[in-house]
Amino acid sequence: MNHLESAYLGQNQWWKYLLMLAVIPLLAQLVGALPLFIAQSVQSYRHGIDSSSINALDFASYGVNSTFGLFLLIVPFIVSLLFFIKFFKPLHKKAYTTVINGTSTIRWRRIIIGMAVWGIIMAFTLVVDYYLNIDNYELRLNLKKLIPLALVSIVFIPLQAFYEEILIRGYLAQGIGRITKNRIVVIIIPSLLFALLHGSNPEVEKFGFWLMMSQYFTIAVIYALVSVFDDGIELAMGAHAINNVFLSIFVVTDGSVFQTDALLKMIEVDPFKEFVTLVIASFVFIGALAFKYKWSFKTLTTKITDTDQSVL
Repeated sequence: MNHLESAYLGQNQWWKYLLMLAVIPLLAQLVGALPLFIAQSVQSYRHGIDSSSINALDFASYGVNSTFGLFLLIVPFIVSLLFFIKFFKPLHKKAYTTVINGTSTIRWRRIIIGMAVWGIIMAFTLVVDYYLNIDNYELRLNLKKLIPLALVSIVFIPLQAFYEEILIRGYLAQGIGRITKNRIVVIIIPSLLFALLHGSNPEVEKFGFWLMMSQYFTIAVIYALVSVFDDGIELAMGAHAINNVFLSIFVVTDGSVFQTDALLKMIEVDPFKEFVTLVIASFVFIGALAFKYKWSFKTLTTKITDTDQSVL
C-alpha cells in the first residue's frame, strides 16, 4: 500500500492542509475567474446589459460563444491545479505525485483504462436510451460548432476533472486517512464533501436537492472505492474526465452545468431513471475493474498505518 499511507511522509501540520484545501484554492479560483469576469463585463458593456443581472452560465444572454464560455468556466480549475502543483512540494516536502498514488510516478495506463471503461458504459447507456426514447432527443449536428467544442472539451475538461480528483480523492482523502486510519471513512467523508461542492449546480435547483445529492454522492463513492481498491486515483481521474467530456460533447439538458452545442439535447429528463442507470453502471464499472485487477475486498478493512516508506 502506498497511496493513503504516503500521508505520513514529509511535513503534514494542520495549517498546511488548511492552506492547500481552503486558502490556495480560493485565491486560485479568484485569479482563474478573472477572464470570465472580464468577458462578461466587456460583452455586457457592448450590448448595454446590466452585468449584475446576468447569469454567468447563460453565455448567450451576454453574447459569448458557448464553447469559449465553456473554456472560461474551466480556467479557474486549471489555475487551481497549477497552484496546487506549485505549492504542494514546498509545503509538504514531497512530490505532488504522492497525492495520486503514493509514489513518484503516475500510472498513465490506468487513467486511459478508467476513461475507456467508463466511456464505453456511458456510450452504451446513451445509445440504448436514444433508440428506446428517440422522440426525447433533439439531434443538433453542426460540425462548425461541434468540432471546436470537441477540441476544447478533450483538451481542457480533463484538467478540471483531474484537479477535483487530486484535491478530493487524493489530498483530502490522505489527510482524513492519516487522522482516522480507516478506509471506509476515507470513502464516505470526501464523497459527502464532493456532493456538497456541487450543490450550486443548476441540476440541484431544477430536479431537487436530495435527488441530485444522491447522484453526486453515488458517483463520488464509486470513484472513491476504485481509488481505495487500486491504491491510487488514476482510474477515478480517467473516469471523471471522460464523464465530463462525454456529457459536454454528446448530450446536454436544460439543467446541465455545461450548456454546450452538444450533438444531442435531451428534452425531458427523468432524474430517478438517471439515478437507477447510474447505480447499474457503477456496479458494472467496479465489477469490470475488480475482475481485471484482481482486487481484494478485504482492502476496505485494512488499517491505514505508517509504513515507514522512504521519502519520495
